[in-house]
Amino acid sequence: MLPNDIHMLVSMINMKLRDDDMQLSHILDINDLNEEDFLKKLDENDYYYDDKTNQIKAK
Repeated sequence: MLPNDIHMLVSMINMKLRDDDMQLSHILDINDLNEEDFLKKLDENDYYYDDKTNQIKAK
C-alpha cells in the first residue's frame, strides 16, 4: 500500500524506481493506480516524472 502523503509517496516511488530498477508504469500497475491520475496528482503537488532519469522530481 502506498502512502497518501505526497512527499512520502514520491520518496517511496523513487526508491522503487532506483533500488528495484522498476519502471513507473509497472509500479503503478502493481498498486492498481491509473497513470494519468497519478501524473496529475504529481503535477498538482509540483512534481513531475522525468522518464530520462526514471525519477520523480520537484518542479
